[in-house]
Amino acid sequence: MDRSGGFHSSTSSDFRNSATFAALGGAGYGILGVLQILVGIDLVNSSSTINDPIGGIMLVVVALVFIFGVRPLLAEDQEGYAYLAVGAILGGILFVLQLVILGTNALGWLLQLEDWSEWTLLSDVTPALLLFIPVLMVMIPMHKERGGRKTDTDNENGGED
Repeated sequence: MDRSGGFHSSTSSDFRNSATFAALGGAGYGILGVLQILVGIDLVNSSSTINDPIGGIMLVVVALVFIFGVRPLLAEDQEGYAYLAVGAILGGILFVLQLVILGTNALGWLLQLEDWSEWTLLSDVTPALLLFIPVLMVMIPMHKERGGRKTDTDNENGGED
């Protein structure tokens, strides 16, 4: 079996592009996660609404997943793509959770409940929302570009493993 594990052949530039994306995604999630932690524990004074240390820890976890995928991708190992997928899935979970929070807060505001009378949409915009959008925009074309290609080994075996 070839280095691709029987899936599809990736070129060196595919691996380099994916490694670059993993490094940039990891850096984005990591920087904003650490900033969110520091603001949340009052080590950095900020007038922003990004003050959730637990949310920051979750962003750092996503960053670590992306960053751990860089080395396998640079070594042209298909395993690196799994790190990208898991990072995107974790980022997506955080995105959906943040959307649910935003939706429930908006509902409280619409129902004019006392605790939500001062709520604004911008108060719920967090890095988890902002970071997932570029990740999604890059992951979809990356997936479509690689999808469906077979290796010579797959063609010899009739597409079976």
